[in-house]
Amino acid sequence: MALYVIGVGPWDPELVTVKAIKAMARAHVVYYSSLVNPEILRRYARRARWVYMGHVRGVEHEAYVREAIEYVKGGLEVAFLKNGDPTLFSRGVRICEEAKREGVECVIIPGVPSFTAAAAEHLLELGDVVTLVSYPSVARGRVRRTTVVFMASGVIDKIKEYVGNGDSALIVSRATYPDSSLTRLTRDNIGGLIVKAPSLIFIRGGWDGINNA
Repeated sequence: MALYVIGVGPWDPELVTVKAIKAMARAHVVYYSSLVNPEILRRYARRARWVYMGHVRGVEHEAYVREAIEYVKGGLEVAFLKNGDPTLFSRGVRICEEAKREGVECVIIPGVPSFTAAAAEHLLELGDVVTLVSYPSVARGRVRRTTVVFMASGVIDKIKEYVGNGDSALIVSRATYPDSSLTRLTRDNIGGLIVKAPSLIFIRGGWDGINNA
Protein backbone atom coordinates (compact mmCIF):
# COMPACT_ATOMS: atom_id res chain seq x y z
CA MET A 1 0.00 0.00 0.00
CA ALA A 2 1.19 3.53 -0.73
CA LEU A 3 0.33 7.19 -0.41
CA TYR A 4 0.11 8.99 -3.74
CA VAL A 5 0.42 12.74 -4.27
CA ILE A 6 -1.15 13.29 -7.66
CA GLY A 7 -0.95 16.35 -9.88
CA VAL A 8 -4.25 16.71 -11.73
CA GLY A 9 -3.54 19.84 -13.78
CA PRO A 10 -5.16 23.26 -13.42
CA TRP A 11 -8.82 22.26 -14.04
CA ASP A 12 -9.58 20.45 -17.32
CA PRO A 13 -10.22 16.73 -16.53
CA GLU A 14 -8.77 15.74 -19.90
CA LEU A 15 -5.34 17.09 -18.92
CA VAL A 16 -4.94 14.39 -16.24
CA THR A 17 -2.21 11.85 -17.08
CA VAL A 18 -2.78 8.13 -17.61
CA LYS A 19 -0.60 7.35 -14.59
CA ALA A 20 -2.70 9.66 -12.41
CA ILE A 21 -5.94 8.06 -13.64
CA LYS A 22 -4.66 4.57 -12.80
CA ALA A 23 -3.61 5.66 -9.29
CA MET A 24 -6.98 7.30 -8.60
CA ALA A 25 -8.79 4.17 -9.81
CA ARG A 26 -6.90 2.11 -7.20
CA ALA A 27 -7.35 4.53 -4.32
CA HIS A 28 -9.64 3.77 -1.38
CA VAL A 29 -9.49 7.33 0.00
CA VAL A 30 -8.88 10.55 -1.96
CA TYR A 31 -8.16 13.96 -0.40
CA TYR A 32 -8.74 17.05 -2.52
CA SER A 33 -8.72 20.83 -2.11
CA SER A 34 -10.88 23.69 -3.35
CA LEU A 35 -8.76 24.12 -6.51
CA VAL A 36 -9.35 20.56 -7.74
CA ASN A 37 -12.19 20.11 -10.22
CA PRO A 38 -14.74 17.69 -8.66
CA GLU A 39 -15.39 16.28 -12.13
CA ILE A 40 -11.94 14.68 -11.92
CA LEU A 41 -13.07 12.62 -8.94
CA ARG A 42 -16.37 11.73 -10.57
CA ARG A 43 -14.56 10.41 -13.63
CA TYR A 44 -11.48 8.75 -12.17
CA ALA A 45 -12.00 8.07 -8.44
CA ARG A 46 -15.48 6.59 -8.38
CA ARG A 47 -14.67 3.76 -5.96
CA ALA A 48 -12.88 5.97 -3.41
CA ARG A 49 -14.16 7.82 -0.38
CA TRP A 50 -13.67 11.52 -1.02
CA VAL A 51 -12.36 13.84 1.68
CA TYR A 52 -12.82 17.54 0.87
CA MET A 53 -10.21 19.69 2.62
CA GLY A 54 -11.23 23.10 1.30
CA HIS A 55 -8.39 25.61 1.37
CA VAL A 56 -6.31 24.49 4.34
CA ARG A 57 -2.84 25.32 5.59
CA GLY A 58 -0.54 24.59 8.48
CA VAL A 59 -1.79 22.49 11.36
CA GLU A 60 -5.10 21.63 9.69
CA HIS A 61 -3.37 20.32 6.56
CA GLU A 62 -0.89 18.35 8.67
CA ALA A 63 -3.80 16.65 10.43
CA TYR A 64 -5.12 15.41 7.09
CA VAL A 65 -1.65 14.10 6.21
CA ARG A 66 -1.36 12.21 9.50
CA GLU A 67 -4.83 10.74 8.96
CA ALA A 68 -3.88 9.62 5.45
CA ILE A 69 -0.69 7.98 6.70
CA GLU A 70 -2.68 5.99 9.25
CA TYR A 71 -5.04 4.81 6.50
CA VAL A 72 -2.07 3.51 4.51
CA LYS A 73 -0.67 1.75 7.57
CA GLY A 74 -4.09 0.12 7.89
CA GLY A 75 -3.86 -1.36 4.40
CA LEU A 76 -5.53 1.27 2.20
CA GLU A 77 -4.34 3.03 -0.94
CA VAL A 78 -4.62 6.79 -0.38
CA ALA A 79 -4.23 9.77 -2.72
CA PHE A 80 -3.83 13.51 -2.27
CA LEU A 81 -4.93 15.42 -5.37
CA LYS A 82 -3.05 18.65 -6.05
CA ASN A 83 -3.96 21.14 -8.76
CA GLY A 84 -1.22 21.72 -11.31
CA ASP A 85 1.96 19.85 -10.39
CA PRO A 86 2.65 18.74 -6.79
CA THR A 87 6.24 20.00 -6.84
CA LEU A 88 5.35 23.60 -7.78
CA PHE A 89 4.28 25.87 -4.91
CA SER A 90 2.69 22.88 -3.21
CA ARG A 91 3.12 20.70 -0.15
CA GLY A 92 3.56 17.58 -2.26
CA VAL A 93 7.18 16.91 -1.37
CA ARG A 94 6.56 17.64 2.32
CA ILE A 95 3.70 15.13 2.37
CA CYS A 96 6.03 12.43 1.06
CA GLU A 97 8.79 13.39 3.48
CA GLU A 98 6.38 12.99 6.39
CA ALA A 99 5.10 9.67 5.05
CA LYS A 100 8.60 8.28 4.62
CA ARG A 101 9.50 9.28 8.18
CA GLU A 102 6.59 7.08 9.24
CA GLY A 103 7.81 4.19 7.09
CA VAL A 104 5.06 4.66 4.49
CA GLU A 105 5.79 4.49 0.78
CA CYS A 106 4.93 7.74 -0.99
CA VAL A 107 4.86 8.43 -4.71
CA ILE A 108 4.51 11.81 -6.45
CA ILE A 109 2.79 11.71 -9.84
CA PRO A 110 3.50 14.90 -11.80
CA GLY A 111 0.75 16.94 -13.40
CA VAL A 112 0.36 19.63 -16.04
CA PRO A 113 1.42 22.93 -14.43
CA SER A 114 -0.99 25.84 -14.71
CA PHE A 115 1.55 28.11 -16.38
CA THR A 116 2.19 25.71 -19.28
CA ALA A 117 -1.55 25.08 -19.65
CA ALA A 118 -2.16 28.83 -19.73
CA ALA A 119 0.62 29.37 -22.26
CA ALA A 120 -0.75 26.62 -24.54
CA GLU A 121 -4.35 27.80 -24.25
CA HIS A 122 -3.51 31.40 -25.14
CA LEU A 123 -0.53 30.84 -27.51
CA LEU A 124 2.06 32.43 -25.22
CA GLU A 125 5.45 31.16 -26.32
CA LEU A 126 7.85 30.23 -23.51
CA GLY A 127 10.92 29.76 -25.66
CA ASP A 128 13.42 31.55 -23.43
CA VAL A 129 14.38 30.98 -19.80
CA VAL A 130 11.34 31.20 -17.53
CA THR A 131 11.44 32.45 -13.94
CA LEU A 132 8.70 31.16 -11.64
CA VAL A 133 7.80 33.17 -8.54
CA SER A 134 4.87 33.01 -6.16
CA TYR A 135 3.75 36.41 -4.96
CA PRO A 136 6.09 39.04 -6.19
CA SER A 137 9.00 39.42 -5.15
CA VAL A 138 8.69 40.43 -8.78
CA ALA A 139 11.50 42.94 -8.32
CA ARG A 140 13.85 40.31 -6.91
CA GLY A 141 12.93 37.68 -9.49
CA ARG A 142 12.86 40.09 -12.40
CA VAL A 143 15.45 39.70 -15.16
CA ARG A 144 15.27 40.08 -18.94
CA ARG A 145 13.29 36.90 -19.50
CA THR A 146 9.78 35.65 -18.98
CA THR A 147 8.58 35.87 -15.39
CA VAL A 148 5.49 33.90 -14.38
CA VAL A 149 3.80 35.11 -11.19
CA PHE A 150 1.58 32.55 -9.47
CA MET A 151 -1.41 33.34 -7.23
CA ALA A 152 -1.48 36.75 -8.84
CA SER A 153 -5.03 38.02 -8.33
CA GLY A 154 -4.26 40.12 -5.27
CA VAL A 155 -0.97 41.66 -6.39
CA ILE A 156 -1.74 43.09 -9.83
CA ASP A 157 -1.07 46.66 -8.68
CA LYS A 158 2.48 45.71 -7.65
CA ILE A 159 3.59 45.25 -11.26
CA LYS A 160 2.70 48.79 -12.37
CA GLU A 161 6.37 49.69 -12.71
CA TYR A 162 6.80 47.16 -15.53
CA VAL A 163 3.71 48.07 -17.54
CA GLY A 164 4.50 50.62 -20.25
CA ASN A 165 8.27 50.57 -19.68
CA GLY A 166 9.06 48.33 -22.63
CA ASP A 167 7.74 45.25 -20.87
CA SER A 168 4.38 43.58 -21.37
CA ALA A 169 2.23 41.98 -18.70
CA LEU A 170 -0.52 39.50 -19.48
CA ILE A 171 -2.82 38.00 -16.88
CA VAL A 172 -4.42 34.61 -17.47
CA SER A 173 -7.40 33.97 -15.23
CA ARG A 174 -8.58 30.41 -14.53
CA ALA A 175 -6.46 28.60 -17.12
CA THR A 176 -8.35 25.70 -18.78
CA TYR A 177 -11.59 26.51 -16.88
CA PRO A 178 -14.61 27.11 -19.15
CA ASP A 179 -14.40 30.84 -18.33
CA SER A 180 -10.63 31.19 -18.84
CA SER A 181 -9.59 34.65 -20.00
CA LEU A 182 -6.52 36.57 -21.12
CA THR A 183 -6.06 40.29 -20.38
CA ARG A 184 -3.17 42.55 -21.38
CA LEU A 185 -2.39 44.83 -18.46
CA THR A 186 -1.92 48.53 -19.27
CA ARG A 187 -1.52 51.64 -17.16
CA ASP A 188 -5.13 52.47 -18.01
CA ASN A 189 -6.75 49.21 -16.89
CA ILE A 190 -4.49 48.01 -14.09
CA GLY A 191 -6.04 50.20 -11.40
CA GLY A 192 -8.96 48.43 -9.76
CA LEU A 193 -8.87 45.49 -12.16
CA ILE A 194 -10.72 42.51 -10.67
CA VAL A 195 -9.55 39.09 -11.83
CA LYS A 196 -10.94 35.71 -10.84
CA ALA A 197 -8.61 33.27 -9.10
CA PRO A 198 -6.61 31.23 -9.74
CA SER A 199 -4.58 33.48 -11.98
CA LEU A 200 -1.10 33.89 -13.45
CA ILE A 201 0.77 36.96 -14.66
CA PHE A 202 3.25 36.63 -17.52
CA ILE A 203 5.80 39.49 -17.64
CA ARG A 204 8.21 39.70 -20.54
CA GLY A 205 10.47 42.36 -21.94
CA GLY A 206 9.16 43.40 -25.34
CA TRP A 207 6.43 40.73 -25.31
CA ASP A 208 5.83 39.37 -28.81
CA GLY A 209 3.64 36.33 -28.13
CA ILE A 210 1.63 34.95 -31.06
CA ASN A 211 -1.64 36.05 -29.50
CA ASN A 212 -0.77 39.76 -29.29
CA ALA A 213 -3.77 40.25 -26.99
